[in-house]
Amino acid sequence: MAEPAHNPDIPTIIPGKMLTTAEVVSLSEFAAKRAEKFGAMIDSFDAGIAGRVAEAARSLAAAGFDPKMQADAAEKTAAKARAEVRANSEAARYDALRELDAAARSLGTTEALFASPVVVLARQGLGTPERSHYTAQLAGAERAELGHFAQLAVATGNKVLGAAVAAAVDRLPRRDRPVSVTELASALVGEETRAVQQAIDSIKTAVQASLLKNREWESGKARPLDRVKLALNRKEA
Repeated sequence: MAEPAHNPDIPTIIPGKMLTTAEVVSLSEFAAKRAEKFGAMIDSFDAGIAGRVAEAARSLAAAGFDPKMQADAAEKTAAKARAEVRANSEAARYDALRELDAAARSLGTTEALFASPVVVLARQGLGTPERSHYTAQLAGAERAELGHFAQLAVATGNKVLGAAVAAAVDRLPRRDRPVSVTELASALVGEETRAVQQAIDSIKTAVQASLLKNREWESGKARPLDRVKLALNRKEA
């Protein structure tokens, strides 16, 4: 029996822990350092291979071989050295990549719960007496009162009051709403939401950059299209 089509109005439930803003920012710093360390490891491999090639070239030159033979020998030495280093470094490289990938995969729930300032504001004070108290007070509030309390919430930075106002406003017909819930949420939790989203983007970019560096190093070829995509992602972040 075919499964029913997913209703786009019902969010997909993503199992996992929601990280705090501080945890996500810390994880982004960790991912950036790990990506930098991975890049340095790849660069050290290249330096080691270049050293072996240079040493082979010096030995051939000292023995009086002509430049053509020196170039051929250098190419063969480079290919052999790269193959050896690639095989010997596989475990270390993939352990590092798995560590970065695990950081990115831990973000699913957090990314969903920081999808927008409205989503973040909606959960402020849930289950607390303060939220229940505000909700009860606003139950019969008129349009003008809701607008006043929205201004009060922003002026005092009261996110719980803002969440209660947003919920009350959201139940009104669109034409009767005294304030935009989106603007209210942006004013109260927009900065926090953007900080988390930017940190998440930073982590994803660190993973993508490391994967790309590894692919290019393994193949010995640049991947221009992937570089452009990565650059665009960095610009958007």
